[in-house]
Amino acid sequence: VGGFMSAMGGALALFLVGMWVWGVLVGDGKSGESGTSIVARNSLAPIILNLFNRGIDLVFAAVMLRLLGAEQAGVYYYLTVIFVWFDIVTNFGLDLYVIREASRERLKAMLYLLNSSYVRLALMVLCIPLLLAFMLVRQSFIQPALDDHALIAMALLYIGLAPASINKGLTSIFYAFQKAEIPAAVTTITTINKAVLGVFALLMGYGIVGLAGVSILLNVITLMILFWSARRVMREADVEDVARPPDRALIKSMTTESRPLMFNHFLATIFFQIDVILLEALRGAVIVAQYSVAYKWLMSINVVPAFFTQALFPVMSRQWKENPASLKRSYTLAIKIMVALTIPLAILFSVLAETLTIILGGAEYLPGGAVALQIVIWSIPFGWANSVTQYALIAVEKQRAITRAYIVAVVFNIGANLIFIPQYGYQAAAVITILSEIVLFIPFAYLMQSALGRINWFDIAWRPLIAGAVMGGVVLIVGNLSMPLAIIAGGMAYGVALIVSRPLNDDERRMVTPIIPRRLHGLLG
Repeated sequence: VGGFMSAMGGALALFLVGMWVWGVLVGDGKSGESGTSIVARNSLAPIILNLFNRGIDLVFAAVMLRLLGAEQAGVYYYLTVIFVWFDIVTNFGLDLYVIREASRERLKAMLYLLNSSYVRLALMVLCIPLLLAFMLVRQSFIQPALDDHALIAMALLYIGLAPASINKGLTSIFYAFQKAEIPAAVTTITTINKAVLGVFALLMGYGIVGLAGVSILLNVITLMILFWSARRVMREADVEDVARPPDRALIKSMTTESRPLMFNHFLATIFFQIDVILLEALRGAVIVAQYSVAYKWLMSINVVPAFFTQALFPVMSRQWKENPASLKRSYTLAIKIMVALTIPLAILFSVLAETLTIILGGAEYLPGGAVALQIVIWSIPFGWANSVTQYALIAVEKQRAITRAYIVAVVFNIGANLIFIPQYGYQAAAVITILSEIVLFIPFAYLMQSALGRINWFDIAWRPLIAGAVMGGVVLIVGNLSMPLAIIAGGMAYGVALIVSRPLNDDERRMVTPIIPRRLHGLLG
């Protein structure tokens, strides 16, 4: 705990210094920025800050997993998965809708914010019977039943949806105005407070109930900060300050448009997390806890595609309306970047899986956590590509087609997990995660080609794959001498092999040149 508090003090100091450096070097951006520069600025800060946040979360998890123990940690992870399902339903896809529409019509930003908030809060009330019904079925048919502490924690998590749902709307406004670094910075402050208050609640003996209660307080604080900052941002942009009762026509239009986005998000989450629910029912909370350690590492790096694509989304939406050819170039470049990042990351996490599991959870979470991580990490090449492709399909207004693709992937995921988890447990769940990403990628790729024309997938992927093979060979050979040296040598070998293969064409080099330091331009060819 002393080490944790020291880490939090260091994290806060580093965050404040980082904010000062960002303000000096970058500021709020310059007029006349290129589209690539805007995406870089609005993705770089959120990615850096959210990776920083994930680091804080991992430090917190290292304390939480030990204080709770495997069984209670598994129960709490199970509850958070259920909570996320209801969070998606009450959000109703409105965050992406607000980003898309407010980025096109900034003068109506407040109108979109207010009416989307009305819808979110109404849905939260309407979903209470669904939550009660789900918990009743869970308690009646799955043994052992959840204890009173788990039920109270679930109730508190749900109450926290009220301020959290409005926070999503405010965050969407920042993305629409391409000020993504502001909600990212606010989230960092919240994450530090969550870790400190969460550990305090655990030390006081409140367990998972205390963790759930802390989430309500933090959501309220975040709401207050985001609301104040959003007013300033929209006033600077000379936005109409619209305050009126619910606009029925607009609400009908936005719910019709966002409904497919909600279904897509919901299906995507089931597709990604249904194995947790099935593992809990078929193998128990302890296995879920071990599996969750792998997922915590996976989720810690999945912020990269999430925030990269959110920053790219407003640009892609405008490109589809103004110049579809430029959208194809942006999309292809984005996929190349994602694939080039995932291959070395997958190799690195595979090599360090046991060490990472011990750091995060301790020996109690071995060997399951390490084995699961070694397998599930190889889902990211397809997973990150699917993340970019989903946003691109929304930008070209094919959100309804995305739903059909997700239905196919979810049916495959659930069916395969039900067949193989009883016999093979978490190993089957991890392998099926990879196969499910591939099943989803196939229709996604077809839909993108139908919208933008032929995309050369082989040209996108072969260079990073060859460079990854080189890295793997170096790590395997040098690893017999020293694993830290093998990782460094392997990373360098990957970078050299990728640069030598010249992964970018002339158009792509011109797109990235403005965001690369001048002395590195020679590496682009």
